[in-house]
Amino acid sequence: MIRPHSAYGVSAAALAALLVLAGCSSGSDDKKSADPAASVGSASGGGSGPAAAEQAGADGRLAIPAGADDETKKQYMVTNAVAECMKKAGFAYVPFVLTPTSANRDDNDRDYASARKIREKYGFGAFAPDVYPNDPQAPGSKTAVAEDPNTAAFQALPQDRKDAWNAAMMGSTDPAKMKQAMADGGGCLGAAQTKVYGDKGKSKADAEAASEAARRNRLNLNGDPELSRLAQGFASCLRGKGYPVETTAVTEIRNAERFVWMGKAAQLNQNRPQPADVDQPARPQSGPTLDPATARTMLTQEIQAALADLDCGRDFRAAYYPKLDKAPGAEGAG
Repeated sequence: MIRPHSAYGVSAAALAALLVLAGCSSGSDDKKSADPAASVGSASGGGSGPAAAEQAGADGRLAIPAGADDETKKQYMVTNAVAECMKKAGFAYVPFVLTPTSANRDDNDRDYASARKIREKYGFGAFAPDVYPNDPQAPGSKTAVAEDPNTAAFQALPQDRKDAWNAAMMGSTDPAKMKQAMADGGGCLGAAQTKVYGDKGKSKADAEAASEAARRNRLNLNGDPELSRLAQGFASCLRGKGYPVETTAVTEIRNAERFVWMGKAAQLNQNRPQPADVDQPARPQSGPTLDPATARTMLTQEIQAALADLDCGRDFRAAYYPKLDKAPGAEGAG
């Protein structure tokens, strides 16, 4: 099941990928290529890895998975509507929904046994991409998530066709204006968003209502006596093992130590050499990695912390997740 990303529209990751494509199209004219309707339409969405993109059916649409929640259904409806709209605009577009592997889910600590297997090798996933860049089970690795099947074909287009594709998809050829154009219902993406989620005013009202509900859910969970007691024990256990914990809030402590290690990785990654073409927005997984010795040393320490976190929080998570599942948005509320 894909977890909800936003109350209005495509996931943040998918939108970022589209904007990256747009940014990459602003350079000099490329070599002439086949018409997009042929080249994009032939782009493969398959693969044998655990996060391979799903294949569209004979009608060019992705089938909505059985048992999908409402938000997941809407993501499928949006990408199918985009494909239909792009076809009318003269482009073939392969519908695509990002589906994370189990190791990449932010709630992969629900089951103790499976979580332990993941953490024994990858820790929290902070330094694993640098040690295992080609391992599809390593969180954040180059192969951990399926590549948008439209990327390669788009990048092969001549500049005039890229501009036409962007105008059809995003409602603008100016990368700085695309996000707003989409939000205003422009382009195939904006039209699909409006079709599935409703007009902008209704979506804003829905988002505000969801935000208020999430805030109440957060307050309720943080005030839960049983969870508060278990969170205190969770923190005390980590501190006893030498890991300082700055929060004991019920809705924050599950990821507190994870965020510490993500922060360490981000800090070290600031010192990475930059891609040669700094004007092109690089995907995170395409950048240079840390040197192997540093990455392995840090991952070894991270694994120890991740296992301590898992053991210390075992009783907390067992009680927390059933209640969190009935409190949508609680962890993300401000």
